[in-house]
Amino acid sequence: MLRLLSSLPALLLVLGLAPGTICGALAQGLDDDELLPEDQAFRFELVPGEPSAIQATWRIAEGYYMYRDKIGFRIDDAGFSAAVPEYPQGIIKDDPLFGVTEVYTDQFSIRIDVGGGDGAFTLISDGQGCNEPIGVCYAPITHTTRFVKAGNTIRFASLVSTSEPEAEAAETTEQAQVEAEDIDLLRDLLSSSFSQPEFLDVDEAFRVEDLSIGLQSISGHFVIEPGYYLYRDKVGVMLDELSLAVRIPQEPEQYADPTFGTTDVHRTDFSFSASRPTTSAAGPAVVTLTYQGCAEGAICYPPVTRQFNLVAPAMADETPSAASSSTPATEQDYSLIAILSGAFIAGILLTFTPCVLPMIPILSSVIAGQGEAISRTRAGSLSLSYVLGTVITYAAMGALAGATGDQLQAYFQNAWAIGILSGILALMALSMFGLYELQVPSFLQSRIQQKSGSLTGSIPLVFLLGLVSALIIGACVSPVLISILSIAVATGDPVLGAQTMAVMALGMGVPLISIGVGAGYLLPKAGVWMESIKYLFGILLFAVAIYLLQILPQVPILLIWGAYLIIVGYAFMQARAEPDTPKHKFTVVLKGVGVVLLVWGICALIGGFMGQRDLLRPIPERLFTSGPAALQSAETHLFDRISTVDELDQQIVQAASNGRGVIIDYYADWCVDCLKMEESTFKDKLVIEEIGNRFIALQVDVTNPNDANANSLKKRFNVFGPPAMIFLGRNGTVLSDFNFYGYKGPEAFLEHLKRVTL
Repeated sequence: MLRLLSSLPALLLVLGLAPGTICGALAQGLDDDELLPEDQAFRFELVPGEPSAIQATWRIAEGYYMYRDKIGFRIDDAGFSAAVPEYPQGIIKDDPLFGVTEVYTDQFSIRIDVGGGDGAFTLISDGQGCNEPIGVCYAPITHTTRFVKAGNTIRFASLVSTSEPEAEAAETTEQAQVEAEDIDLLRDLLSSSFSQPEFLDVDEAFRVEDLSIGLQSISGHFVIEPGYYLYRDKVGVMLDELSLAVRIPQEPEQYADPTFGTTDVHRTDFSFSASRPTTSAAGPAVVTLTYQGCAEGAICYPPVTRQFNLVAPAMADETPSAASSSTPATEQDYSLIAILSGAFIAGILLTFTPCVLPMIPILSSVIAGQGEAISRTRAGSLSLSYVLGTVITYAAMGALAGATGDQLQAYFQNAWAIGILSGILALMALSMFGLYELQVPSFLQSRIQQKSGSLTGSIPLVFLLGLVSALIIGACVSPVLISILSIAVATGDPVLGAQTMAVMALGMGVPLISIGVGAGYLLPKAGVWMESIKYLFGILLFAVAIYLLQILPQVPILLIWGAYLIIVGYAFMQARAEPDTPKHKFTVVLKGVGVVLLVWGICALIGGFMGQRDLLRPIPERLFTSGPAALQSAETHLFDRISTVDELDQQIVQAASNGRGVIIDYYADWCVDCLKMEESTFKDKLVIEEIGNRFIALQVDVTNPNDANANSLKKRFNVFGPPAMIFLGRNGTVLSDFNFYGYKGPEAFLEHLKRVTL
């Protein structure tokens, strides 16, 4: 048993330094007969000689090696000494345990010179070696041999540790038992792994069925197992190398998340489709599906990419079938009505923007050119033909956006696109404050008005005028127009894009037709209130522009938010109104809001300078502590990122030397529960204190599913996916009973930590 205890540190060192290689050996089926016994792997013999020397020889089995710096000889008896021997030249090896070191293979001999007088002494010989193919290292080896020295002659003593048959048999039996115990101990220690719940393979949890390419579209069906769900916005389709916009007719469920807000997910089976590009050729085609899902309340799978080899039919040979669509007609009708209704209302609102207002005098001049005797019916017909001209132009814009929508959408997934879009919104916001005007150039407006005034009332000519006017004015885009176009971009459907934009143009035409039939008095009159509305829209546009930038980690977003809130708050505080008027009460409220925004902006600036990014929690908690605790909190990072197995091994060794356990957090940017724990659990003071006192905290980023190092770190402990928390004891062994998947809040995680026995 003492031998077992003496070998335990070495076994734990092996577990701490090279569990990956040892676990690999067990995966291959490690049996007792695969590792030679110690005395067969490293045969040792001593031959006494003259003058006053002993020859030590190690014979190493094939596939094994010994460390040069672990070989040593000593004599503890008083009056005797062993001189430092001359070691033969070994070979240099990059060893997984000790790095670059010198080792011996095959056979080598060393001469030990013994000093001292006559008498008996004990030579203690040490050594250590490893198995090369399997990667297992043996515990340090010690041989004790008794000699007698007389003058310059050395011979074996009559009573050595193996001289008596009974003693030799006893030691042989004991050694065999120890070796068996060591191997059993090694197997027991290594067999502890991450006991995870039973999760389906991703291809079993989310099955793709009935995938096909038709004349107009690519369609398929997802079968989702109970207890699993797919993110709606993570489903993507590619034909060869062309990304396509995906349509999912089934309504999603709302998943409320404190980090991302409301997220659309599908927990039941659903169909999907994507419009087939008109340029796609018939013949073999590769359809690529991308998707991502989670197990309910547990793990999230990495993003999945699957390729399918299909045959695309010739587009001219196929006739669309009414049965090809799996979407219920009622769902389609409901969705279409909702989209078109929203577009119509947006069109009415769009009429009163600086871009579209010039159309009113253009149409008015056409009607006025008909003379005073024009009837309301005639004026209405001219107005309608003018509006229909704008409808054709905007419908063409929607169809173009739908045909190229997914390509445009892909461009918005990088810093350049986000920066440009944010800049455009900021420029549009500045125009709302009167810094400059976004409108049709005055010379074009006057030219059109001159031509329109000379028209003789020909409906085709007025139709053409509306078509050209919309083409010119459409270049001056507004946020509402961008929003409508985004529907066509998201769906990738040219027909829906044309329908949406056409209905929006009809909404824009309602006030114009009202003017034509003499109902101009119904239109709102310009005044000071319109200027206030413009300023409000400008403030909101700036907020949207800043909000887009927070996606980019390199942007000091909280500093920008702080400056924005301070400026807006100061502007609100300047509101003035005469006392005892209805407007006075409103200005009091507005000033109060301004004070709140001003204070919020100052807090955001402070947090921004301290590296914070959360607008709702701009001030770090460490700011409210004082003394050494504040300094320690400011300098402490809860988790150290590791990216390779070697870094993990080094940290495990360091933790063992410091008598601490290890926590390994598997994290991904796309993992909702991971981000929740980052923002709540891992910022809790008590959690930070508990981890700091007992553990070394490590984090593995598995965001990229194709990262070989990240995958190796997952396989190390059989981790299925994030979020996963692995606990190791002080000796480097896996504490399987305490490992878990999924989210834990601060209180639950703290209670879990306190139960962990190192």
